Amino acid sequence: MKNVFVAFLSLLAILVLVVEPGQSFNFEKARDQLSPCLNYVIGIGNTPSIECCNGVHALESSLPTREDRRAACRFLKSTIKSYPIITDEKISSLLKQCGAKIPFSKNIICGTIP
Repeated sequence: MKNVFVAFLSLLAILVLVVEPGQSFNFEKARDQLSPCLNYVIGIGNTPSIECCNGVHALESSLPTREDRRAACRFLKSTIKSYPIITDEKISSLLKQCGAKIPFSKNIICGTIP
């Protein structure tokens, strides 16, 4: 039985080394995608720009895994801390006006995102 367990662990280790890891969340790309949204969320302008909404959708489509979505959430929360003027109302409005399905608010617990 011990030999089977050792063989299983060896196989698992080989698979971990051989299988190409999935694409992980790219912080720099997300920052670039969402930078056109900054003016809107700090209160400049009544509607988000097309570039902003395109960036929101690009970000949304780049989050295929739960870990990617949670990493994006953590990134967004840490970024928003730099701008205390950003409100949940502006975030919600941005997501709604862009037609995004990303669940996000300043107080979201990122570990609960499915």
